[in-house]
Amino acid sequence: MYKGSFKKDLAEKQVLCPCVWDCLSTRAVELCGYDAALISGAAVAENVIGCPDLGIMTIDELVWVTEKVAGYANIPIIVDADEGYGDSPLNVARNVERLLKAGASGFTLDDGMSMRGFARLAESRVKGGPPYQVFPTEHWLAKIKAALDVLEGTDCVVIARTECRPVTGFEDAIDRCKRAQDLGAPMTMINRMFNIEECRQVAAAVDGWKMYPAIITRDGKPEVELKEIYDLGFNYVTMHFLEKGALYGMMDYGRKNFANKTTVYSDLHDMGGLTKEKQRRQYPANDTEWLDRERYYHQYVKDHM
Repeated sequence: MYKGSFKKDLAEKQVLCPCVWDCLSTRAVELCGYDAALISGAAVAENVIGCPDLGIMTIDELVWVTEKVAGYANIPIIVDADEGYGDSPLNVARNVERLLKAGASGFTLDDGMSMRGFARLAESRVKGGPPYQVFPTEHWLAKIKAALDVLEGTDCVVIARTECRPVTGFEDAIDRCKRAQDLGAPMTMINRMFNIEECRQVAAAVDGWKMYPAIITRDGKPEVELKEIYDLGFNYVTMHFLEKGALYGMMDYGRKNFANKTTVYSDLHDMGGLTKEKQRRQYPANDTEWLDRERYYHQYVKDHM
């Protein structure tokens, strides 16, 4: 589990944070040198419970994944907590407490409704689908307050995230962030931001730490430059790429091994020039320190009993 301070990290630098879903994807993030990882609701839904990001996942499943990943990781783990998995601030308070105990260093808490996963997809893909809905500002702020009360005196960071832009507009999204900040939220986020001009608008109205939603490229160019948005207060940025990378790597090994009817290809693959020993040490769960611990317990009994 991470022993440092996520708040200190945010105060000192821009934290670039890939999205993960399990221990092995988190290990890849660590090996690449990133400063944090985000347990993505979409990635967990797809990779752990086998469904799209439709709001079907339960809080028990999210807490279970958080506990495993946060206990395994040496970097801060932030959690996509959606709307808090309940309509009441009391639901949110209890669930935030569970995520905190599971080891989360931070989490997003948004104003979307629990059905919003399906509604979000329907909005863009299915004509006549259900409307995309968000909670009224005051209801969302009551949830934020409940989370802040639970986190008082801890290092865990609540990220007040609004999904309201496609429903009530960009100006309302900015206003919601300002009000969440006034309430005490240390970081805010507007989902569906697309360019540096929008970042400047937000920065002019909202002080403090800001999260930029998953950065993507358009026509081979990033939609924003990290240095530019960092200067505007966007010190936490997420990105999705591990899902594609994992699937490609598994398919590459799988196709070659299937064609050859052996594991020669994957056994001999050097993972970009790593020695056999370095390849083995990519997996700390197989490290000799586990065996050393077991040996220690047996030896202790022999020496002291």
